[in-house]
Amino acid sequence: MISYEQARNLVMERARVLGKEEVVLAGALGRVAAAEIRSKIPVPPFRNSAVDGYAIRSEDTAGQAGPVRLKLQAEQPAGEYFRKRLSRGQTVKVMTGAPVPAGADSVVPVEEAEEKDGVIFIKHEFKAGENVREAGEDVKKGQVIIAAGTVLRAPHLGLLAACGVSRVKVYRRPKVAVLITGNELCRPGEKLVPGKIYDSNSIILEALLETSPAELVALRQVKDDFKSLTAALRAATGKADVIITSGGVSVGDYDLVKEAAKKLGAEEVFWKVAQKPAKPLAFYQLKKGKQAAWLFGLPGNPGAVIISFEEYVRPFIKKLSGWQDYWPQEVEAVLTVPYRKKRGRLNFVRVRLEQVEGTWRATPAGQQESGIISSLAETDGLALIPAEADFLPEGARVRVHLVEW
Repeated sequence: MISYEQARNLVMERARVLGKEEVVLAGALGRVAAAEIRSKIPVPPFRNSAVDGYAIRSEDTAGQAGPVRLKLQAEQPAGEYFRKRLSRGQTVKVMTGAPVPAGADSVVPVEEAEEKDGVIFIKHEFKAGENVREAGEDVKKGQVIIAAGTVLRAPHLGLLAACGVSRVKVYRRPKVAVLITGNELCRPGEKLVPGKIYDSNSIILEALLETSPAELVALRQVKDDFKSLTAALRAATGKADVIITSGGVSVGDYDLVKEAAKKLGAEEVFWKVAQKPAKPLAFYQLKKGKQAAWLFGLPGNPGAVIISFEEYVRPFIKKLSGWQDYWPQEVEAVLTVPYRKKRGRLNFVRVRLEQVEGTWRATPAGQQESGIISSLAETDGLALIPAEADFLPEGARVRVHLVEW
């Protein structure tokens, strides 16, 4: 049995960024840019008005004792272009975003002017540049707008669109197959007969993968049968980068994941970690011809499934996808109650977090057993209680990993 730190390092040192692909901008949300992107145009591409108003020559308003009279030449909505040059004593009505005509250097907001019979009255002096957005004010032509390794969010996509980019080169999303083992499982909505329980792990893992940069390519229930499980693993290896199983990794008569993996010639990286929950966590590399896949054998209890996913699987998927910041976000918190445990295993304690005067306070969120689901719904983070500790008093400082589920 290895330590939590050893297991985590063994997983992450095997994560290699996958290949690159080009996708349309609408499909790039959450993907990682595989190359630097520079703008081919300035943004805005031309000098334009920041308000609805009147484009003027600021010098026409300089030093005037009373209202300035300017002759209205045209009205220019956004999307149109006034091609003449503005001369002394002239103005053009412009809408927000419309080009500022040549010769004009300022825009008078419509509420600060008066229009009457084709004449505009300006009540006070305006300086050059007022309410004008210059070409390239936001982005210069040739400027780096996206650095390689950037996780693309909505503002990044908006910036790319504003620069005219329609496709972007990104790292490939890992393909993930999920195999749920357990003859006792039935689907939610079916009649619950004696000896059966509803399958929550399928829903949990599908939801967790939905919030990760992965592509779910298969999700199926597999019987606790060596032949069926071996066939399912073989099929998954041919189409997935990562395979996740739940159940079947302990030491019972029907815990067959390890035997099925060995039958397929899998390399065992580790099995059993000094942690609670998810002690029987297994990690293998499976190969099928030139195809290879990484297998995470998760325990069957839902608490162990969701916690081991957050601590091992999600960071692994992020790194495969090109993320540079793939570890769980961590804060330091003080325990609001004492905590006692046996030495020898790191404990993941589900906690609720509250910030008081700049200090995070961690309170255990209900029952902690690996089969308990209800407390997971109240969990803000996982407090890491060291393996060597057997008692931590109230007020002890602990590391807490913020959860993303």
